[in-house]
Amino acid sequence: IIMLPPYVSMIFLSATTPNTMEFSDWIGRTKRKQIHVIRTSYRPVPLSHHLWAGLKLHKIMQGKSGFLDKGYRDASKALQPSKGDNKNKDGKNKGASSNKPTPRPTGSRQLAWQQQGNKNNWTSLVRFLQREGLTPTVVFSFSKKKCEEIAYMLRTLDLNTAAERSSVTGFSIQTVARLSPNDATLPQVLTVCDMVKRGIGVHHGGLLPILKEMVEILFSKNLIKVLFATETFAMGVNMPARAVVFNSIRKHDGVNFRELEPGEYVQMAGRAGRRGLDTVGTVILCCFGEVPPPLPILKTMLTGSSTRLSSQFRLTYNMILNLLRVEDMSVEGMIKRSFSEFATQRALTANEYPKLLAKGQKTLTKLEESFERDASSRMGGAEDLQKYFAMSTDLMATTSELLQYILDASGGAGGKVDDVFCLGRVLIVTSARKRGYVRAPALVLRAPTTSTTTASSSSSAAKTAICMVLLPESFVLPSESGGATASTIKSTAAAASSISKKAGTINFVGETKRRYYALHEIHLDEILYVTSTKHNKMDVKAVLKDDGSSNRGGGGGGGTSARADAMFGSATRGRGGDFAFAGMKARSSKKSDDDDDFFGGKKKKKGSNDEEVLEQAMGVLLAAEQEETNSELQPLDLRDAVKHGNDVLEFRNHCGKMEELVLRVRSFASHSHPSLETHYAALERKETLRHRIDTLQHLLSNESLQLFPDFLQRKSVLRTLGYVDENETVCVKGRVACEVNTAEELIVTEMVFEGILNELEPAEIVAALSALVFQGKNEDESADAELPDALVECCERMRKVATNLGQLQKEHGLEIDPGEYCDNMLKFGLVHVVYEWALGVPFKSICELTLVQEGSIVRCITRLDELCREVRNCSRVVGNPTLYRKMEAASVAIKRDIVFASSLYVS
Repeated sequence: IIMLPPYVSMIFLSATTPNTMEFSDWIGRTKRKQIHVIRTSYRPVPLSHHLWAGLKLHKIMQGKSGFLDKGYRDASKALQPSKGDNKNKDGKNKGASSNKPTPRPTGSRQLAWQQQGNKNNWTSLVRFLQREGLTPTVVFSFSKKKCEEIAYMLRTLDLNTAAERSSVTGFSIQTVARLSPNDATLPQVLTVCDMVKRGIGVHHGGLLPILKEMVEILFSKNLIKVLFATETFAMGVNMPARAVVFNSIRKHDGVNFRELEPGEYVQMAGRAGRRGLDTVGTVILCCFGEVPPPLPILKTMLTGSSTRLSSQFRLTYNMILNLLRVEDMSVEGMIKRSFSEFATQRALTANEYPKLLAKGQKTLTKLEESFERDASSRMGGAEDLQKYFAMSTDLMATTSELLQYILDASGGAGGKVDDVFCLGRVLIVTSARKRGYVRAPALVLRAPTTSTTTASSSSSAAKTAICMVLLPESFVLPSESGGATASTIKSTAAAASSISKKAGTINFVGETKRRYYALHEIHLDEILYVTSTKHNKMDVKAVLKDDGSSNRGGGGGGGTSARADAMFGSATRGRGGDFAFAGMKARSSKKSDDDDDFFGGKKKKKGSNDEEVLEQAMGVLLAAEQEETNSELQPLDLRDAVKHGNDVLEFRNHCGKMEELVLRVRSFASHSHPSLETHYAALERKETLRHRIDTLQHLLSNESLQLFPDFLQRKSVLRTLGYVDENETVCVKGRVACEVNTAEELIVTEMVFEGILNELEPAEIVAALSALVFQGKNEDESADAELPDALVECCERMRKVATNLGQLQKEHGLEIDPGEYCDNMLKFGLVHVVYEWALGVPFKSICELTLVQEGSIVRCITRLDELCREVRNCSRVVGNPTLYRKMEAASVAIKRDIVFASSLYVS
């Protein structure tokens, strides 16, 4: 799609793609054309889904009406043994004395629904289909062998009339007449011709191409009533039927067995229902076991959404080399235009990242100029500010990782986390840009918990601790700043709108002992380190009023409401009678006054105690500040906080790193500079913007592409092998590899340049090359065959080449196992078969040499002819006329008889 010329028009058709608009948007953006999407939300011929159980159909879904549980229950009952089977010899019913439900199948019986039908089962089903007029029918079975076995079971059935049988016989005779006398007597030809006369056919990849075409034409003419086919019949073949039958809903996907995906089921079930001929398409799921398929599996398969269309774009060496040879498009451009990168590239365009990057770079330049102008103010102790900032950032990152590990190991609360974040623990925190303080002491009022503030609701998983933080001496309240524009005031009062005026609440700023303090939520990444100092007499209720305690204050009824909200939370509002004190009134104004006096007296007494608590806490913070300035404050040993776990040793190593970083941070002169907050905030603002610019540049660069690392690794492999030079110019070996599309280009190119094929005869060459195109199981049946020594040696050299290439790719970072790479790229199962065919042995004779089906042999030889032409072109590029002539002779040797019989569709 990406490389198609602009003048090529495209039409896409799909019945199972859920992300149609996304795919269409990608095509429109890639080709820069307007895309028209036409879709319908219904089927012209609705489907009716049934279970075949107890020789009857049980409807489980009709159209889009939803799953019918009653039909599933009826099918389950139909599969249960009849009551007569439970009677004992005396004629009494063993089950009559017990009303217990039938136990659920266990052990091997759990897979009873996967049982395959026998001859009687299939005969009954086919006769039912014929009797109910549900033919033509496609029976999907996910095994070539099983298709033929079931068709062979029905060899006694004849579903065609005499006239239909006569038509089929005449067409099959015309088809077989295209073959040579020897090929006309192939067992597969005779078997299939006999089947189709009786109205039964098979269709799978193991059939000879001419036989598959014959079956397709007869089925389209309604001369085949029941067709047993594999999944490929539902792909790219417009052969609708009246009914579709599923022999099983489990398939092997190349790795393991699994149930059908909803999209796969819809694709195959959609063959049922012929427009203009049928009012409804019938889909039947066979239940030949003791129980039907599990209900959840059926519901998911019938009502689930189809698998989203995803990109399978992968880089190959051939693609890389061809793109390096052209100037119209680069490899990076191809990756950017792929469907896998579409969502990312569209987001970059929609968010106007290039404009943001330009704006950010302009702002960064101004900040750097301003920072340089202020260099003189940093003289006298803050010259090492940038190194200090980098070291502090590293320390905060290390501390955050340690504390997060402790929280995770403790389950988020309890355990050792209470020792680290105990009430009154002194932390050293830094938040210059947001709050205006650096290496400020803070007292823990509440251990880390999930933040519920509005500001951090977007990251609900972030752990925070509520602390009483000592603000720097330079802090000035916004109301006291007098409109000053000093950088100190700007940095410390930047969040003036978020300062709470209610004492004891989050973001409240108070004053005691001539210093300001604030109640802040401190994130883990704002903690410089945890100290061993703690305030043992800390009364959190005197400082943090919203911590589940009553926020006492004067006033009458209004004050009572406010106190109730503070105590029970805002959720009490609007709950009416659910609130414990709702509807209560003061009995008299006098009593109310008494209450006011009472509360007032209590408040005055309590306020006095609160002041004492605050002064004590402030004293601890001031002492900690002085100790930190003198580098006397000791960090807490976190090693004992976690004693169990897989990463305990690594955790303790990080604890040692944290302690070392604390010492290194204190060694900088900037650590004790009196104006550290001002300089640090300016530098943090500049470095934060620089980090965001670097992130934007990475997103807009090729390095952010998902396949870019794979591209660099593969390009490194090509450079090592000599396919490209240091300037990324394609060399001779690269031009040879560009000629190979049918097989692994690296192996073919190395074979050509090492001269592995030079001394072989044409028949031996095609036999060796068959290992590169055969796609069956890697069973080397040629081990017992008598092959020329030169051919055997060639196969061994091919294995060595493939293993070496696999090892080289692994060394360059590609996730490739050399042994698996060799086994996947080279399959010698048909070497002896192709060798005999190239020598002129009849097709019937070579079929007796292997268990591989006839259709697979023909497909291998057909692809082998394409590979011969490509190797011939390779020899022309390198200037090897001898190999060129041998490849022409090899191609002639295999192009004969049934393998290259003309198609019924075009002749």
